[in-house]
Amino acid sequence: SDIPDGMMGLFSVPLAGITQIFFFCGVCELAIWPASNYSGNYGTGYGRPFVPNFLEGDELKYKLDMELNQGRAAMMGIMGALVGEAVTGQTLAEQVASGNLIGYGPP
Repeated sequence: SDIPDGMMGLFSVPLAGITQIFFFCGVCELAIWPASNYSGNYGTGYGRPFVPNFLEGDELKYKLDMELNQGRAAMMGIMGALVGEAVTGQTLAEQVASGNLIGYGPP
C-alpha cells in the first residue's frame, strides 16, 4: 500500500478520501445515531443477540456511565500512542516490537 502506518498515513490520504470519511461520519452522527439522543436508547436493546433486554433506572445510569468512562480511557490511550509516535518516530507496533515503549530504548 502507498499509505504508511501511524500519523503519517493521515497526511498521505488524498483530499477526496478525507472528505468521504468526514461526510460518512457526519451522516452517522446526524441521521443514524443522533448525538442529541442522551437517553442511551437507540432502539437496539442491550444483552444477548436477538433477545433485547432494556435497562431502566440505576442500572441504566451505571451502564451509560461505564460506557462513557471506557470511551474516555480509550481516547487517552490513543492520545498516548500518538504522543509516543511523535516523540520516538515509531508506531505503537514498532515500539512494542523493539521494546522501546518509554522512548529511551530497550532496557
